[in-house]
Amino acid sequence: MAENDPTAEQSIFTIRDCMGGDLAPCLAWLPDGLIPYAIIFFTIIGVLILALGVWKKVVDLWRAITWGPRALWRWITGYEPPKSKAEKNTEKILKMMFAAQAKQAEKSGADLPQDTVERAVAAMREVLESNDPGKDDARKAFQKGDIQGAENALIAVYEGEDPAFKRIDDEALQFKGKHARTAREIAALAAVRSVEDALVWYQKAADLEPDDFSTRIELARLHQAHGNLDAAYKSTLAAQQAAKDDRDRSVALNEIGGVLVAQGDLPGALGSFRASMVIRKRLAEADASNAGLQRDLSVSHNKIGGVQVKQGDLPEALRSFRASHAIFERLAGADPSDAGLQRDLSVSHNKIGGVLVAQGDLP
Repeated sequence: MAENDPTAEQSIFTIRDCMGGDLAPCLAWLPDGLIPYAIIFFTIIGVLILALGVWKKVVDLWRAITWGPRALWRWITGYEPPKSKAEKNTEKILKMMFAAQAKQAEKSGADLPQDTVERAVAAMREVLESNDPGKDDARKAFQKGDIQGAENALIAVYEGEDPAFKRIDDEALQFKGKHARTAREIAALAAVRSVEDALVWYQKAADLEPDDFSTRIELARLHQAHGNLDAAYKSTLAAQQAAKDDRDRSVALNEIGGVLVAQGDLPGALGSFRASMVIRKRLAEADASNAGLQRDLSVSHNKIGGVQVKQGDLPEALRSFRASHAIFERLAGADPSDAGLQRDLSVSHNKIGGVLVAQGDLP
C-alpha cells in the first residue's frame, strides 16, 4: 500500500461523510443527538450492500474460471456430484410411475400411450410449480414421493372447487379453465395406474372445456388403449373439430388413422395418414430449419409405410420407410447428442430391415 493511500477505516469514514451530506437533510426530523448515529447506520448498510455485490461477482468469476477444470476432472475420474434430495425424490417417483404402468399393463393388457409417464411427470411439475395454495397438500405429497397421496390431494382440491364452480355464475368461464386444468392434472397422474380412472377425469375436463384439443386427443388415445374403438373414433373427430391450427389438424388425422387401423379399415387409415402428410409436408417445407416439423413429416411417412405393410404392398412400404429414414438420418446427424433422434434412426433401420426380410432380400 502506498504511503498516501487511505486505510479501510478512512475510506469508510469518507463514505460516512459523503452519506452524511446527502442524508442529513432527510434526517432533520430526528433529534439532533440521533442524526450522527442514523448516518453511521445507513453508511454501514450501504457498505454491506456494496460488499455483497462485489462478493457475488467474485463467486460468479470463480465459478466461470473453475468450470473447465472441474468438468475435466469429472470426465477423467467418472465422478458424479451427489444428487440433491429433489433429484432423488424425482427418481423415486419415476420408478413408482413406471412400476404402476407396468402393473396396469400386466393386469389389464392395455396398450398405454408411450408418453403416459411423461405426461404424469409434466402434471407433477405443473402442480409443484403452481402458486395455488389449495394444492399445498399435493405438493407436499410429491415432495415425499407419495404419488397416490398427491392424486388424492388433487381430488380433494377438485371436490373443494366443485361447489364454488356451481355457485359462481359470473366467473364461470374463468373458473371452468382452472377446474378443467385440475381435472387434466389428475387424469395424467391416474393414467399411469388406471386407464379407467384417467378416462373419467379427462371426460370431466372435456365436459368443462369441450374445445380443448389436447383433452380430446388424450381421450381418443386412452379409449383406444382401453379397447373402446367407437369412443376413440368419436374422440378423434372431436379433436379434429377442436384443432386450432394445421399441426393440430395433422395430429388429429393421424389419430383418426390409428383408430381406423385398429378397426381394420386400412384404406380409410391410409387416406387419413396421407391427408396428415400433405399438411406436414407443407409445414416442413415452409420451415426447413424446424427439427420438430421435419420429424413430424418422417412420422407420417412411417405411419403410411405401416399401413402399406399390412396391405401387403411391400415395395411402397419400403419407399415410405426410406423417405422417413432419410429425414431421421439428417436430423440425427445434425444433433448426435439427442438420444431421442438416435433412437428414431435405429427404429427406422429396423422397419426397413423388416420389409427387406419379408421380401426375401436377406443380404
